[in-house]
Amino acid sequence: MTYQDRGIKKWQGFFLSEHNEQMDQLQASTKLKWREAMSSECIESVLSAAITHQSSLVIQKKPLNADAFPEPDVIGRISGVDGDIIFIQSTSGVISLSFSSILNIEERKIEKWYK
Repeated sequence: MTYQDRGIKKWQGFFLSEHNEQMDQLQASTKLKWREAMSSECIESVLSAAITHQSSLVIQKKPLNADAFPEPDVIGRISGVDGDIIFIQSTSGVISLSFSSILNIEERKIEKWYK
């Protein structure tokens, strides 16, 4: 009677533990982090510069409660303002944010694809 090799099946347990370690390291490195809170004057200056230069913005919203994780950033351009509400045109559509819900905001520099 000859032994029939199972091939790669016998190594699956070995690869699975290494894969889990790599996935944990990847999640730890890509985890969203809270950025420093900005004053309302700084937020206003960044917003006015973005309107003037018609540049993209990266916005981090304030947490809803103290132990909340950061939500994904809102990335897009200002499409309109109505009082305290700012309308951001992003790839997923138009997002409305109140001025008071912004924790951190920065202009996104456009990198040229040519050099």
